[in-house]
Amino acid sequence: MDVPWPEIEQIIIGLLVMLRISAMVMMLPVIGHQLVPSQVKIGLIVLLTVLIFPMVADKVEMIPLTPVAFAAVAIHEILVAAAMAMFAQLIFAAIQFAGQLISFQMGMTVANVFDPVTHSQQSVISQFAVTLAMLLWISAGAHHIFIATLIESFTLFPINQPIYFPALTTLTDAAAMMFVLALKVAAPIMVLMTLIYVALGLLSRAVPQIQVFFVSFPLTVGLGLLTFALGMPAFVYLISNAFSSLPGQLPLFLRHLSGV
Repeated sequence: MDVPWPEIEQIIIGLLVMLRISAMVMMLPVIGHQLVPSQVKIGLIVLLTVLIFPMVADKVEMIPLTPVAFAAVAIHEILVAAAMAMFAQLIFAAIQFAGQLISFQMGMTVANVFDPVTHSQQSVISQFAVTLAMLLWISAGAHHIFIATLIESFTLFPINQPIYFPALTTLTDAAAMMFVLALKVAAPIMVLMTLIYVALGLLSRAVPQIQVFFVSFPLTVGLGLLTFALGMPAFVYLISNAFSSLPGQLPLFLRHLSGV
């Protein structure tokens, strides 16, 4: 029969479990959004801690009971949770970047709104694309994927497990794929706008009397919005594929992070 750990060690383990869960919940898209009430986030953190703690309490190695050691392990847990949440944040960053590219090509860079997440001005198209991605995030159940991975992470990468730093290349590869996803989303409109600008340039040389500036703005905005609407199935397909890749990426990243 195993001898139970002292209560103070159980409290420390519980705090470390709560730290990993808290960092994950606060940094995830949608769930960690500033518009989500703090009471909801705190309630979710407490609920997950109560559910997960009994499953991992007996799997944690001895943690030195000194303030410096506890602070080091606490930072370690926050970094692990932040690295997992970064996979989702990169997808939303790609969508936001694609929206910025589309707005630039359509000549709508002046039409900006305030983004409460990044505390900066973002284009209307970018905000619209991010809102659609949030709806896809919920409909695809991506938040369930992260909760399941969070539970599994305490087995794949236990508390106080040393970080295998070469595994961070998996995260850098995901960051590189962010630009690929952004270009795939914005490619149809970018190609169309390039052809329109070439056609307008040829038209201005052939008929100098035409005021190309006044003709181009409604043309690019109208055709850009129409192309974005017609390309909505492709947008949904690309973003859904990005979300569906997370169940394979996250456990693999945790295994690599533990050196397996």
